[in-house]
Amino acid sequence: MKNYRSAIWLFLFCLFAYGLFLNNIPLLDPDEPVYGETAKEMIAFSDWFSPRIYGEFWYDKPPLFYWAEAVSFSLFGVSEISARLPSVLFGALTPVYLYLASRKLIGDRAALIGSVICASSLEVIVLARSAVTDTLLTFTLTAALLSFLRRDYFLAYISCGLALLAKGPIGFAFPALIVGLWMLLTGQYRLKNILSLKWYWGIPLACLVGLPWYVGMGLLHGDDFLNTFLGYHNVTRFISPEHEGQNHIYLYLIVLAAGFFPWAGTIPGILARWKTWLSDRTLCFFFVWALFIFVFFSLSSTQLFSYILPMYPPLSLLAGKYLAEEEEKGKASRLLLGSHLFFGLLVAAALAAAPIIPPQGKAVPYLLGAAVLCLVLFGAYSLKKGLFSRFLRIQPGLILAVVMAVWTLFAVPVSDSFASRDILRQVKQDTAGSEIPLYIDTFYRPSAAFYENLYGKPLPEFDKKKLKTIEEQEKEGIFLPGKDDALVLPDKAYVLVGKKVYDREWPEEQKKDMTLLRSQGSAYFFLKGASH
Repeated sequence: MKNYRSAIWLFLFCLFAYGLFLNNIPLLDPDEPVYGETAKEMIAFSDWFSPRIYGEFWYDKPPLFYWAEAVSFSLFGVSEISARLPSVLFGALTPVYLYLASRKLIGDRAALIGSVICASSLEVIVLARSAVTDTLLTFTLTAALLSFLRRDYFLAYISCGLALLAKGPIGFAFPALIVGLWMLLTGQYRLKNILSLKWYWGIPLACLVGLPWYVGMGLLHGDDFLNTFLGYHNVTRFISPEHEGQNHIYLYLIVLAAGFFPWAGTIPGILARWKTWLSDRTLCFFFVWALFIFVFFSLSSTQLFSYILPMYPPLSLLAGKYLAEEEEKGKASRLLLGSHLFFGLLVAAALAAAPIIPPQGKAVPYLLGAAVLCLVLFGAYSLKKGLFSRFLRIQPGLILAVVMAVWTLFAVPVSDSFASRDILRQVKQDTAGSEIPLYIDTFYRPSAAFYENLYGKPLPEFDKKKLKTIEEQEKEGIFLPGKDDALVLPDKAYVLVGKKVYDREWPEEQKKDMTLLRSQGSAYFFLKGASH
């Protein structure tokens, strides 16, 4: 009963941390509105099988998260809250399952601490508050891999099938490669052990769950689906960068240091124990799981900060085991204390130096940084005195305070910089009843459709490098919705375009006869070739 009580409290904490003030910040361009608009069009077209955006078939992701959002919209209406609600729920379920499934593997105390760490890590909280598929993928992969470790093969293969529907082939590939590598490292790669995985009925079961949608899409849409989903989104984006200059082998070191806050101070201690812990099959499994995902995406040419989210559950359990051992000794080591202070001071300094100024004034970032510093020092004092229970209460409170402060105090500047909702309201008013065509930057088009049912026309691409990429994709049979064959704007047009795109990429001849109507956040709104 005590175990379930802890699980309930953990779930309630997650619902509070992930679900409060969800509508303070609009859906952030372009990813959140893409998912929201696709789910919205599932309902509008009464077609939940073939995803669409702008009325065109959309082969970007499998349907599981779209389905979850569409159910949420059907129950609660279309809004920022209902768009983000599936992530909140899957995000809350992940640490709860982590605790219940791991307590017999590493001990109740270590499992509980590890689950609290997972629930209260910065990147976990941020993505659980976002309408993107990463939280769903993390939940399904966590359920699959922990079930393999616990020899609950029915749930393991069901979860693999769901992971396939959440993100694609990695839903099968990641569990297979992680389990295989672990068995090899621990000397279990023998026929008897391989057969014990029940793969002869498990793989068909996973395929029964995950493959019918793929087969159906292949039959309905043929090469457009196969070349775009499998060829482009799963192969090309791994070997070729989607955004030039943004892929670095060391990127995820920075992401992990920030994303695992306020628990990043445990990482040096975990690494210091790797030789000892690798002799333990369970802990070795967590090491392999976390490192595989970290290395895989570090080698990927396309890198987004959300990609390494599935490594947080095993890393959290390792951190929980580390802190539980430190607690048993009764006093924190110098390594833990020093690492906690180092990473805490870095985050406090980063908050104080934040370039975004909230409406409350320039002093707010400094005050927030100072508050974080005080809590970090209080946590360090608790560690030094051996008061681990107090330290474990301070840390979730610290990250909760940071997230809520940012989500409330910085809502306006974040909206101006990363969301187009407010300017789109004005655009709709300005263009209502006009026969002049509206051209929308592809970056803003999902928000325009989601918030204002403004579909307009896709803005022509003027960047020569991007045009070359588009031409190569067309030769490979890749179909991306929202493309326009026009290379120039018509004589008369409304234009919504990103400031950076307009300033850096547009040739001067395309800027002629442009009248600026509105400028807000990161966007310009022009009228070309006629008086307003």
